[in-house]
Formats: sequence, C-alpha cells, structure tokens
Amino acid sequence: MAMRPWGVALLSGLLTLTISSLTSLTSPAAADEGDELAIKWGGTIQSDLRFRLERKSVGDYYSKLELPEGPERNQNTLWLNLSAQYGRFRGVAQLSFVLDGFSSDIQTVGDLYHIEKVDPYRIEAQSLYIDIKNVFLDGLDLRIGQQVVSWGVGDQFNPTNNLNPDDLRDPLLFGRQAGNFMVKVDYWLNDNVSLSGVMVPVFKPAMLPRSAVLGPAAVDRIPFTDADIRHRVEAESGAARTSLVGIPTVVSSARPTLPENNFESIQWAYRLAGTVAEQDLALSYYYGRHDFPVPVANHTRQEGPQCDPDNPDRCTAGILKTDVTLGYPKMHVYGLNATGEIPLSWIKETLHGIGYRLEAALVVPDGVTAKLTNDALDLGAGLPAQAAGEYDYDEDGRPGGPRPSVVDPVPFMKWTVGLDYTLSENVYVNAQWVHGIADEYGAGDFIHEGWTVRESTVTAEEPGAHLDEAAVLSCASDSLPMKQRGKKCARELLHPRIGDYVVLGFDVKLMNNALLLRLFNILDVSGIVEERWIPDQKKRVRFHHSPFSPAGFSMVIFPEVNYNFGNGLDLGAGALFQLGNSYTKFGDAAAGGSVVWTRGKFAF
Repeated sequence: MAMRPWGVALLSGLLTLTISSLTSLTSPAAADEGDELAIKWGGTIQSDLRFRLERKSVGDYYSKLELPEGPERNQNTLWLNLSAQYGRFRGVAQLSFVLDGFSSDIQTVGDLYHIEKVDPYRIEAQSLYIDIKNVFLDGLDLRIGQQVVSWGVGDQFNPTNNLNPDDLRDPLLFGRQAGNFMVKVDYWLNDNVSLSGVMVPVFKPAMLPRSAVLGPAAVDRIPFTDADIRHRVEAESGAARTSLVGIPTVVSSARPTLPENNFESIQWAYRLAGTVAEQDLALSYYYGRHDFPVPVANHTRQEGPQCDPDNPDRCTAGILKTDVTLGYPKMHVYGLNATGEIPLSWIKETLHGIGYRLEAALVVPDGVTAKLTNDALDLGAGLPAQAAGEYDYDEDGRPGGPRPSVVDPVPFMKWTVGLDYTLSENVYVNAQWVHGIADEYGAGDFIHEGWTVRESTVTAEEPGAHLDEAAVLSCASDSLPMKQRGKKCARELLHPRIGDYVVLGFDVKLMNNALLLRLFNILDVSGIVEERWIPDQKKRVRFHHSPFSPAGFSMVIFPEVNYNFGNGLDLGAGALFQLGNSYTKFGDAAAGGSVVWTRGKFAF
C-alpha cells in the first residue's frame, strides 16, 4: 500500500518539529526567563506470590503441553518514576526492575554459573519521553518517546485503545497496555476542545501470558470462516486419528511473523475530543494492525510412529506435524467515546448521579486467508492422498484454488457500556456490558453471524454412542464431493467471534477506608452452540447451550481483600477463579486456570 500524501506531509512535519524541539532543549534560553528545574521522583516495591490451583494440559502423550499446579508467580518488582521539568519542557521516565523467581533455560551444569539464568531479571520502560508545551504555537504540544496513549473510557475493556500493544502477561492486570515509541501532537482549539495526532513508527505485538502456549496446541479449533472446508478438514483430521489409521495431527511450532518496518507498517491515529454540556465526548480514527496474531499459513509433514514413554505398547502409526505461521491483520478503527453523569437529583436531592461510560469501535478489517501446504502425505485406509505442495481447496482436482478465509473483510463492532454508582461513602458498584474483549477479532455476533470453533470432533452417531470408525473414514473419503466431506460426521462447539460479557463489581471500604473488600465477576453470556448432523432430519442442526447451563457456563470470579497500613504500605490477597469447560472462554487451558495470590506493596 502506497504511503498517503497526507501521511508523508504529517511525517515530515513531525520530524522537522521534533528536531527543532530537541535542539531547543539544549539551550536554557528556550525556557521562560525565571523558570527553574523541578525534579520529582518516587517509586514502588512490590512482591507477588501466586499459586495455580489445578493442572492445565492440552494434547495426548505425543503432543502434551501442561502447566502444573503449584507456584505460578514469584516476582519482585521495583518501579521508579522520575519527572524533570524546566519551564515548558518535561522529561518523564517510568522504569521497572523485575526479578523473576523462576530459573530459566538451565540446560547444562555450566548454566548454573550465569546469574541471569538462575535468577532472571529484566528492566522494562513503560514511559520514557519528552514533553514540550506550546511548540511554536500556543496550545500546540508535542510528546515524543516511549509512552502509553489511552483514549478509551471503558473500565479495563477498551476497544478504541489500539496504539499500544496489550500486555496480558499478568491476568490480574487485565486491561494494561505496554509502552511503545510514538510521536504525539495535541492542539488545543480552546479550553475544552483538542485535536490530537499520533504516529507509531514500529508495530509491536501483544504480550501474552505464560499459559498462551497451550492455545495453538488445540488442533481441533479450525480457524476457517467457511463451514464447508472447515468440516472437510475436521473430518480428515478426525479420521486420521481413529485406530484404523492412527496418525494424529499435532502443532509442532507456531511462529509469529511481524510486519516489515517500512512506511506501510506505520500506524496512525487521530482524535477530536471536547466537553459538551458537561459530557466528555471524543471521536477517533486508527489505522494499523490487530496486535493478536491469526494463522496465515500451515505446513504439514508426516513422520514415523511415536510411543507413550509410560506405556511402550501404546503407539501411533505416525504423526502429522504442522508448522503454523501467524500474522497480524491490518484494520481501520473508527471510535466513539462518551463519559459523564446521569443526574438523579430530580428523584431525590440526596441521590448522587450515576456515572456512565460508552466506548464503541467500528472495526473495518482487511481480509486474511490461510495458505495450506504439505509434504507428500499417504494415510491409507481410503483417505485422500496428498501430493507435496499446496492443499486442494476446491473440486478441480488440482492443488491450490481460492484459499480459505481466516478473517472476512466485513466490518464489525466492539463496545463497552458501563454504569457506576457510589451507594454510600463506603460502597461502590460498577456494571458493564462488554461486546468483544481484546483477543476477539472478526465479524461474528448477533448482528452478523460468524463463529469461532472452540472444539471439534467426529462422530457418525448420536453423542455418547460408540464411534463407528468405518463410517467416519467413509465420511472423509475422496469418493465424496468435497462439499460433502465431513458434513455428516463433523461435530463442532461454536462461540460467536465477538462475544458478550456482563461485568459486575463491588468495592466496600471499612475501618476508615483502610480495609478494601472487592468482588468482580465476568460472565460470558454468549453461551455455546453445538452443531452436528441429525440423521432423522437429514441436515446439520444447531443446539444452543445457555450460559447458565453446564455446557455453556463460563465465568471469572475475582475476590480481593487489601489493607492499607498507611505510610505507603499495602498488603493484599485474593483469588482468580476461571470457571467453565475446557472449550469455553475462561475454562480454556490457555487462560491459565484458577489461582490464589498474595501481594505486598510499599510506595515511596
């Protein structure tokens, strides 16, 4: 995609402005006469101890990945905040020194010499920037460097915050974003209205939790949007797993590929914000990429038998190993933010107003397809042989054809609608409707149908009946037309691509506000849809499992207690319960499972 003329002009202007500003910083004469250097600093020391309550695993003996129960986090962090201001100029640094309690990459006795392996540590920069007020014009401000730009107003769920990558390494800090290098310009048209522009030269991906490695291992979650090719692949994979064939598929690697650092990959964003009738409103536009990866290519190779090390008599006839390439799709995002208060004094003078937050994003994605290639595959048992090369997607008998879509080029919406109310001096209530959380992407909700496969199996009978493996092989046979393969034997558990969630939280403060009791809950109200072939009806039928049913239930419960001793010291403890079956959003092994935690923090 060619660089837009307005993009080139803005980029040139920003670079010229930056060079001029940096030059002016070297001369005290650039500051107002009489200004003095002011330095502020502070910091926080925090210790986290966390335990996973249950073992989480994906795969069988030939591909198992698991997270054991027991210590999950043992981490000490020192945050340092430094701000230096001289007149119109300010420099800000927010750095953290992290000491991780788990040794890493210990492979030889010689590794025990290296402190960075036995006792890993790192330094992170959330912010490291310079800020200049009234650059050349009154009301024109410039900020350049590592920073976080948060335009969203939702509480932890912000579909219009796309400039910074999501930082999901710690599930207890959901909604946190990592710093990124940016050039940000704000122009204040008056005291209430501002126009902002941001350029992000280099794209950075979302950072994921340690448990995320279990996600790609779930090979039954076929990502294609077209149901016909999805059922066909599910049937072929399921038939290969049967005892009559005994050649299961595993993901041997999942490699994210970042976009090239060129003009086409530069991210841009603009915002017009102001206050109207005491309500804060903002319109925004973002051009860039979704920071969670999606599969763009698979390559499969066939390897020999593999046996269970704990049971040598239990073996496969072979393994289909798949290397997955992941990419980051382009998108345009049009955002609306509104926040304010709904007055209740007309009901009763003593009633406080209800605070509201509205954050909505219209996402226009570029379409993404996946390329499937393989070495020569010969599974036998009547299954289609595959010559080396690209998969045959259509019915012309030749490799290739229209590649299956992973993301359709169809606009979709995400939003957060929230209300909060202070019942008394000590009680606070927060309720939100969240339509689409950070990792969900692509058209598919109650507005426009589209599904994510949460689990797929093969069956030729009613659920619970004995699996007729010969019937499954016949269902995937190349004697059938391609659109018929898998139609009668693929069973899927589906979830809308964009889910709906109810978030409800309570804060209660006691003992002169020193003791905080908090309870937050997230309920997935989308439920689960089961789709399978019904012989009596001679068609595929969908069954909806309510979010309040055992099959469709998925929920997060987050209780916390915190005591403030004063003088900067806080001690807290709590739990994060992630509930639901393994195919649900929060019961997923990749979510990490339930944990209990304790934390100490001292601010100075």
